[in-house]
Amino acid sequence: MIWLTWRQFRIQAWVAVVFAAVVAAALAATGPALYDLYRSSGFADCTADCGEIARNFTAQATDALNTTLYVVGTGALLLLPGLVGIFWGAPMVAREVETGTHRLVWNQTVSRRRWLVVKLVTVGLATVVVAVTISAVVTWWTVPLDEAGPGRMYPAVFSARGVVPIGYAAVGFVAGVVIGMVVRRAIPAMAVTLLAVALVQAVVPFVVREHLVTPVSATAAFDPSKIEQLGIHPDNRIDVTQGPPVRGAWVLSNTMAGPDGKEYHGPSDPVKCGRAGGPQECEQWLAGQNLRQEVTYIPPDKFWALQWREFGLLAVIAVLLSVFSLWWIQRRVA
Repeated sequence: MIWLTWRQFRIQAWVAVVFAAVVAAALAATGPALYDLYRSSGFADCTADCGEIARNFTAQATDALNTTLYVVGTGALLLLPGLVGIFWGAPMVAREVETGTHRLVWNQTVSRRRWLVVKLVTVGLATVVVAVTISAVVTWWTVPLDEAGPGRMYPAVFSARGVVPIGYAAVGFVAGVVIGMVVRRAIPAMAVTLLAVALVQAVVPFVVREHLVTPVSATAAFDPSKIEQLGIHPDNRIDVTQGPPVRGAWVLSNTMAGPDGKEYHGPSDPVKCGRAGGPQECEQWLAGQNLRQEVTYIPPDKFWALQWREFGLLAVIAVLLSVFSLWWIQRRVA
């Protein structure tokens, strides 16, 4: 049974192995130079007021090659669950049922449940190995650029770092298998699987993730030097956003409150914040308005705690889908 599974799966497996090896080799070859620049720029040892150093490092590090590798590595991990689901998971049972070959396969000495277990373990293990390989090297390689940019806690980046991509890949594969069983036709099952995996990758990061750890709430006095965005509308309404207290944090909410405790939107001084004034005059005027920042965020030091909790959630989903597939194939697939 294992030999038969390998014969059916060997082409897809070799394609995945070659792709993972190419990505790993490219990142391993360029990583040392990136880390040398990370240290020589002073950014690696910077602990406070690192904005200018981070921008200088980013300008030097983001050449065409490094930018391409960053996008390819991150994109590969974000796309892997969907690709595994539609090409490995969805056709596994759906193609057998659609072509009628399941009648021959499941009337041999091997039961349909054992057949599925071997398939799930063999292809599932290949999925995990590919995800672990790519995620490990991408997570290592991207540390300097992530720290200089939005940080690893940013939702899209977080989903392509650490152990979380392994969980998404496993869910994508098993979800494809289950959908293939229910739909019973390969092409429609592949389309439904792609939609289902995309839904999981949207719901978990943006709806569920923030509830897996306890966020930090903080209040700070307005600091003109920390302004991230400042917009003034024609009616003198003003929007001002101050950066989070911790660099690289995932900001859940960030508002500027006025003396009355309500969210502040002006009105602004039409002279100091208008055409006659300038950014410095407007910032100085804002500093005298007794404003305070109210921010809720998840700090970067909770990265691994959040990674393992989300991975655990995804692992539970994958296991439940696997159990359901074993029940379904025994009772529902004729």
